[in-house]
Formats: sequence, C-alpha cells, structure tokens
Amino acid sequence: MKLFPILRVLSLLVLAVGLSGCGESWSWKQKITVEVETPEGVKRASSVIHHRLDHYDGWWVFPEARRASSHYTGEAVVLEVSPGRYLFALLNGTPDVFPIFFPGEAPVKIADRFATLRAARTVPPKLYPLLVTFGDLADPTSVQRVDPADLAATFGPGVRLKSITLEITDEPVTEGRVEKVLGWLDDVWPNQLDGQKYETIKAENRFANSLSTGNFSTEVKQ
Repeated sequence: MKLFPILRVLSLLVLAVGLSGCGESWSWKQKITVEVETPEGVKRASSVIHHRLDHYDGWWVFPEARRASSHYTGEAVVLEVSPGRYLFALLNGTPDVFPIFFPGEAPVKIADRFATLRAARTVPPKLYPLLVTFGDLADPTSVQRVDPADLAATFGPGVRLKSITLEITDEPVTEGRVEKVLGWLDDVWPNQLDGQKYETIKAENRFANSLSTGNFSTEVKQ
C-alpha cells in the first residue's frame, strides 16, 4: 500500500476538522441609511443587515486554510428619490465597519466589541456601497451605475447625495422592501441581470452581467 495517498487523506481529514471546529465567529447587525437632498426636501431610507465574521487560525489549521471572511444577510437600501425613480445602495461594497469604527485595528482583534457597541458613523465617500438605478423598473437589463458625487446627472437638477451613515443596532433585519419594487427578482434568480448564467467579459451589457439578485437581496428563493 502506498503511503502518500494515506497521508493525503489524513491531511484532508485534519483540515476538515480544523475548519469545522477550530474557529471563531462574531456577528452583529448594522444599519445603512442613505439621505438624498431633492427639490421636495431630504429623503432617506435604511436597511438593516446581519454581518458575521468568521476566523480560522491556530497551529491545528493548515496555513492555506487560515483566513477571515465576512458574510452578509439582508437586502439593499432602496430609496424613492422621485415618483417611480429609485436609488439602490447594493450589498456588494457594503461599507466596511472596521476602518469606520476602529481604523488601523485588525478585524479579528476588535470584532467582539461589536456585540455591545451601539453607535453610528458617517461613511466616507471612498467606502460608499455601489449605487445603481433602473431606466425601467420592469427591465433588469436597464440597470445603471449612479455617480454618488453627481446624482443630478441621473435624477435631475437639485438632487444630491447628502450622506450615508452606518450604525451598529439592535433593530431587526429588513426584509421584502426590495422585492416590492423589483418584482422580477425571483424570475431572474440565479442568473445575472442580463439573463446570462455566469458573469463574462464577453457580455453585451457588461454592467448588467456583473450584477445578480444576490447584490439586491440574500433572501431571494430562500
């Protein structure tokens, strides 16, 4: 019997044990609020998402398996800027809480503080989530990127982004708001917004091809 295959199997078993039972995990809820100034006054909308940070490390975990990873559950912020015109702050690019609340600190060193922290911070422009809108709400391929520094280019004169804030909160995770506006999410899932199964640089509508329902809600088809 060859020794190498046996050692390989044993290594994989040790790796599995290390990943399944030798890690740390922290979780909290964070609220993202978008405020937009319009000719009709300031409008705002929020979304509460669940954030979990998993960390695997230690002498019992192989170097290639040591990692920290974030997981989000919830939905994008959806704000009606004007009748029938919506701004979405997507889940991809969700503001990173660590440099906002504890700049310069290693995430795994301060993650446990979020269990009791209840505070809000203004999100700096460099950490803004991806902002989008739709030329036609009924057509997922009409998705358009929105420049946070020039909302007027998309929504008209007098419209500008006032602020985006991030708050650690006890509020429940928001559900169903995005689905009420984008009724096609279930129909598009699990494809990209252009209908393609996978993201590809050869797509005719590259931006729509780069987004999926998961960017708007993690609860679609759940």
